[in-house]
Amino acid sequence: MHYIRTASFGGLFTTTFLVAASFQITLAILGLVLAVLSPGLFNMNGVPATSPAGAIGVLIFLLCFALFMNAAISAIGAAIVLAWRRFLPKARLA
Repeated sequence: MHYIRTASFGGLFTTTFLVAASFQITLAILGLVLAVLSPGLFNMNGVPATSPAGAIGVLIFLLCFALFMNAAISAIGAAIVLAWRRFLPKARLA
């Protein structure tokens, strides 16, 4: 809680981005396994991929798009925390 009260925009952004990116990379590794085992699960322009290479291409596109969305959502979330920081509970002195 102290970090949320004192961190800069960059610190908040980095923290949220890295947490979400680690989850996305874990899913990308799972996607690589699925791309090799069952490439037909990945669609390119509405057509199922016929080879693992095509499925991996779709996976790379999805990963890039997800990381871009992650950056946008992390930036918005950090800005919201900075805007609403004054409403967070104050630290208690013990």
